[in-house]
Amino acid sequence: MMLRNSILGVVALIAIAILGYGTYISFGLDEGEIAEGKDYRVIDNPRPSRPGEPIEVVEFFSYACVHCKTFDPVIESWAEEQGADVAFRRAPATFSPQYALLSQTYFTFEQAEVLDQHHTRLFRAIHDSGRQFLRPEDVADWVDGRGISADEFMRVFNSPDVRQAMRDADRDQLAYRISATPQLVVAGKYVVGMTGGQRRALDVVDYLIAKELNPTAETASATN
Repeated sequence: MMLRNSILGVVALIAIAILGYGTYISFGLDEGEIAEGKDYRVIDNPRPSRPGEPIEVVEFFSYACVHCKTFDPVIESWAEEQGADVAFRRAPATFSPQYALLSQTYFTFEQAEVLDQHHTRLFRAIHDSGRQFLRPEDVADWVDGRGISADEFMRVFNSPDVRQAMRDADRDQLAYRISATPQLVVAGKYVVGMTGGQRRALDVVDYLIAKELNPTAETASATN
C-alpha cells in the first residue's frame, strides 16, 4: 500500500509539472521590458532585405511538436490581423527523420494545394488521436480521397519542387541556428523563442516589426 501510494504521488507530481510547463509555454509569466538576449537573439550575418518589401515573419514548427499544435491557432489569428507590411509563412523543421518526413509532407500539401484541408487535421491526428506516420506511404493512405489521391500525394512528395523546398528549409534552419520549435524569425534578423510564453513571443515579434518599420524612432529615443 505504501509503495502504491508513493508511486501514485510521483506520477501526480510529474503530471502537475507537465501541466505547469504547458501552461507556462502557452501563456507565459514573464513581464517587463523587451530585451535582446532575454526575449530574442540577433542573427549573425542576416540576409539583406530589399526596400519596400514586407517584413517577413517565419514560424519554424513541426507537426510532431505538441507546443506547435497549441500555438498554431494563436499564430494563425495573429497573422490574419497583420497588414501589407508583414508577410507570414511557416517553415517545417527537419531535426530528425520523423521531423523530416512531416516537413516534406507539409511542402507536399502546399505544392498540391491541399494545405488548408490537412494542416490542422494532421496536428489533431498525431496529438489527439495518437496516429503515427513512419513512412510517406502512411501519410498517403491517410489523405487518400480527401482532396488528393494516395498516388498523387506520393508523386508530389518525391517531386523536384518539394525536394528543393526541403533543401531550402534545411539551409534556413542552419543559418538561423534553430534548435527548437516553435521559434519565430523576424525580418531575417531576429530569432524569438517561447521562453516567456506564446503571448510574450508575439509581443516581442510586434516590437521587432515596429523597430524594423521605424528604425529611427529607437535611435531618437536612445539619444534623448
